Amino acid sequence: MSAPNRSLIPLVTRAGSKPTAFPVAETSRAATYLIRLRHFVVPMSIGVYAHEEQRHQRVRISVEMEVELPPGGIGDDIGRVPSYEGLVQGLQALAEREHVRLIETVAEHVLDLAMAHPMVLRAVAEVEKLDVFPEAESIGVRFERRREG
Repeated sequence: MSAPNRSLIPLVTRAGSKPTAFPVAETSRAATYLIRLRHFVVPMSIGVYAHEEQRHQRVRISVEMEVELPPGGIGDDIGRVPSYEGLVQGLQALAEREHVRLIETVAEHVLDLAMAHPMVLRAVAEVEKLDVFPEAESIGVRFERRREG
């Protein structure tokens, strides 16, 4: 079986050295980029113990979304990208909901928010409770979801 025919791109070389080349990557996937919201800290009613229902705890949420670059690029058009403000408002609304027992539940809701935009191909949500163990900065979970198809 012969190797697929791939065009070659010359590499930059030092003066006097012989140029080399590497194959151009072939892919059927669209170009993507990442949107990151890091360390969004919000008070939330969360926990499995009765005393946790009496007070809010600090929860840190980080979200990473792999977004499909639209055909023709973004063109400095806000309508061609997911809304960062919408994500933050959704997280704020999530924090203001009724009591949640598990950080895993919060992470699932964060993924629902992140994946709501059709251009988002993959999302990662990290949710951490910050004030649980004095010996640790945080305790948390990391969930990931990919769009099917």
